[in-house]
Amino acid sequence: MRTAWLSTATRLLPVAILGLMVWLVFRYAARPSYVPQLWRPWAEIGMLALAMTPVILIGGIDLSIGSIVALSGVVIGVLWRDAQLVWPIAVLGGVLTGFLAGSFNGVLALVGIAPLVATLATMALYAGIALALCGVQPVSGMPAGFTILGQGSLGVIPLQLFYFAIATIIFYVLVHHTVFGRYLYAMGDNRLAARFAAVPVRGMEWAVYALSGTMAGLVAVAYTARGGGIRADTTQGMELVVIACVVLGGTRVTGGAGGIPRTLLGIAIIANLEIALGFLGGTRLTLPGLNVSFAIDAHSRQVVIGVLMVGLAIWNERLSQRRLS
Repeated sequence: MRTAWLSTATRLLPVAILGLMVWLVFRYAARPSYVPQLWRPWAEIGMLALAMTPVILIGGIDLSIGSIVALSGVVIGVLWRDAQLVWPIAVLGGVLTGFLAGSFNGVLALVGIAPLVATLATMALYAGIALALCGVQPVSGMPAGFTILGQGSLGVIPLQLFYFAIATIIFYVLVHHTVFGRYLYAMGDNRLAARFAAVPVRGMEWAVYALSGTMAGLVAVAYTARGGGIRADTTQGMELVVIACVVLGGTRVTGGAGGIPRTLLGIAIIANLEIALGFLGGTRLTLPGLNVSFAIDAHSRQVVIGVLMVGLAIWNERLSQRRLS
């Protein structure tokens, strides 16, 4: 009885934290109808996290995903500004860049380079190429027909939330209702056994990185359109947030366990936590029963987020150990 109660409590804690964060967001928002606009950039992060999930499920990792977004966005801007191409062709060039960058990551994994090392190297490579293409100056002044892709809304709902909903459906079906998805879990659980079971391990490894890169190229379209342009260095650190969304939701970083619903939970917790703490910026809190108070500024926000992320990571690890035992 006690074990069953603890198991239920363990599962519900992240959901309870999410509920608290959502309540804080709506509690402190000046207008509830404005809240979806705050989720606009997080929908882009969410799409990247969806694409990162298959990579982590096979036991891999992609540290270059933020740099691919930057490179793809810069390619879009340079093709439009310098090559004088119409923006739809420039967009295709950016998405193709993402696919090629992801495919190259897959090739490096195929030749036996550890994914952590390979994508750490390509993270620097792609960021360097982006910087070489446009320098330190941003590519800006994109046409209105393009910027509406990142700045437009249907009613009060940003277009990014519709993109995210479509991506969620696609990845949920792909990961949980196809042979491709079963292969992901087989590889993450035991790669050698998967190879003996006739799983196309090499092809799958290339495919998940190519898919991740392609999604980064697509997100670059929305990201660049939202800002009306892009700088080569604006996506630094994005990959860490993306990975955190996947892992904190409960997908095992070593692969073989987790999935899209868990990634959605991780995205929702981190996004609403950031937004809620942003609303509390400048607020001074006093700890009950203690003569201690502190102001929630940009630095303390990062401390709070870091502590919560560590706590959730420990919680998820204990939950995984309970399942194995």
